[in-house]
Amino acid sequence: MGGWAGLLIGLALAMPLIGAGAAWAKNFGTYGTVFPIAEPDFLEEIMARLRAMEDDGELARMEREMQARTRDYLERPAAAHDLPPAAEYRAWHFDPSITLDRDLADHNGQIFAAAGTTVNPLAWSGFSKRIVVIDGDAPDQVELALEDGNELDTLIVIARGAPLDLMRAHGRRFWFDQDGVIVDRFGLERLPSIITRADPLLMVEEIPVAEERP
Repeated sequence: MGGWAGLLIGLALAMPLIGAGAAWAKNFGTYGTVFPIAEPDFLEEIMARLRAMEDDGELARMEREMQARTRDYLERPAAAHDLPPAAEYRAWHFDPSITLDRDLADHNGQIFAAAGTTVNPLAWSGFSKRIVVIDGDAPDQVELALEDGNELDTLIVIARGAPLDLMRAHGRRFWFDQDGVIVDRFGLERLPSIITRADPLLMVEEIPVAEERP
């Protein structure tokens, strides 16, 4: 049977059922109380909770605890590594070069460095300060870091310890190796370690505090 013929027959069969459905429709009225659907105001609930916390002092307590945690972290940040003291002098060269994994282009889309290009930051940077990485909880390492160099030519970085206490005690800035970035980058294994520029590379030295550098 053709498609149009089948469609017409289907409609003809359906019409009595559609008409019957309309005839059977009936209004049964309303049973019980009907309430409108209402959603709570989420922002108002939050504000009400905050007002309650403020009234019973819980908000002030949470604020004090947060301030205490922040103060404790600033006074003694979490150390990423616990490195042992250097037992003997050791030195090696470190190549800071990086190899690009993609093309670098300017704002006009002009590529100025292609993927695969190796770049040595020392060729473009004038940074020449010594970086002395120490355990800030070891007084002999702190003394070593302070006795050679000043703010102009040396950065003192602590891998563990209380930087603010050290600054107050010695009147000198101490930097903290946040998340162990410097230790990981230079592959440091023992402290104190001194990083100096030795173009075109960097020199990394582990210095036993009981011995003099060669």
